[in-house]
Amino acid sequence: NHEDLAQNIWINTNEIPNNNIDDDGNGYVDDYRGWNFVNNNKNPMDDNSHGTHVSGVIGAKGNNFLGIVGVCWNIKLMPLKAGDRDGYFKDSNIVKAIDYAWRSGAKISNNSYGGYVYSQAIFDAISRAHGSGHLFIAAAGNERNDNDKNPPYPASYRIPNIISVLATDDNDTLAGYSNYGATNVHVGAPGGADDPNMEKWIFSTILANYYGFKSGTSMAAPYVTGVAALFWGKCLPYVNHNQVKRRILEKVDVLPSLNGKCVSNGRVNAYKVLYDPTPPNSPSNLSGYSTGWTTINLSWSDNSADEIGFKIERKLPGMSDYAYIKATEANQTSSFDEMAQGGEVNYYRVKSWNMAGDSEPCLEIGVLIPATVPTAPTGLIARWDWGTRSVSLRWNDLSNNELEFVIERKAEWETQWTAIDSVSQNQNFYYDKNVSGDTFYYYRIKASNPVGYSYSEVVEIYIPIY
Repeated sequence: NHEDLAQNIWINTNEIPNNNIDDDGNGYVDDYRGWNFVNNNKNPMDDNSHGTHVSGVIGAKGNNFLGIVGVCWNIKLMPLKAGDRDGYFKDSNIVKAIDYAWRSGAKISNNSYGGYVYSQAIFDAISRAHGSGHLFIAAAGNERNDNDKNPPYPASYRIPNIISVLATDDNDTLAGYSNYGATNVHVGAPGGADDPNMEKWIFSTILANYYGFKSGTSMAAPYVTGVAALFWGKCLPYVNHNQVKRRILEKVDVLPSLNGKCVSNGRVNAYKVLYDPTPPNSPSNLSGYSTGWTTINLSWSDNSADEIGFKIERKLPGMSDYAYIKATEANQTSSFDEMAQGGEVNYYRVKSWNMAGDSEPCLEIGVLIPATVPTAPTGLIARWDWGTRSVSLRWNDLSNNELEFVIERKAEWETQWTAIDSVSQNQNFYYDKNVSGDTFYYYRIKASNPVGYSYSEVVEIYIPIY
């Protein structure tokens, strides 16, 4: 209820407040504004200003003529209380809070707490969050430790969605109290000086509508959380949590004092995360083929080194323009469309993009999902090739809508046909090198697409002893 936070506090719109009913069926009654896992009630109010201070750094409201402005001043903050007034956190409460966050739609969680005991339950909870696309930002700790040698948790769990944050001081150097680690810590952020002069600490919201100073990696982590929220909010729906983490670590200010102290060797820079000077180059060589009645596989060439990702657009017959359907990460040059229109030509184009904008689209392609079974191949010929010690197969392709040709074979003693291999559409030859001498073999070719298949005639060939 802080005056500088109230407008940015998340509301559970699926819950009716104070009716003593679990309206959304999530197991928490009247969780209209978060949950208190310590006392198991609907009141997640802070006890000692730690959470309030962190929240202000992340998202104190801007342009309201009050106090301060958070890094991301238009945001929704979901209050979840897992620690008591003495700073003690039960593993079970942490697990419940993590699960509540991502299941309730939170894209990012700030975790300014920690200890030196490994918990498999917490590891599993963060892994579940990772699977949901949730970014988990954690304070590295304030014990001056090398976290690679003496790891605190949750910051040091080796899970891809974690960003572990050390603290820098007012001189833009590693804060004297801060933990670090070339592998287990990812990036630095302002956390205040290792100095009794509080004016060198971080100024933010505290209880009772006041403002005050605190220092520590607990104050550094929310800077990264705020930057992540800024970037993610600006780029929805084109990025995922992996891209957000990558972008933050790639766009740091590299600092000498952080060299070898964290993965990025630098301190977070919101401006760099949100800025690119020019759009990336256009992709090229787009190709596609159908693999099912509503599925088309796509691939292309990446001609840029500075894209954040690619946007795939589709147009169907009768549509006046292309519509966005999905995005991929940087350097990912293939994807699939599972909502393609069967029996139609589906047109596609791909753009690369970054914070400066989109590239020009690549040349469009049209991919037909056929509405009919392919025409059967004809003229199948099988010959023994002494040079390659193989059976040479050739046939006539009379269809324009097959996905592939399947080569089927059976030996003279076999009663069932076996699919031994397949070749791509429009290919009309195959070499079978896995045959035995002094044996009769029978071959047939199956033209196949998502609608069905058709067979060539059967041919017989005798393989001499070789």
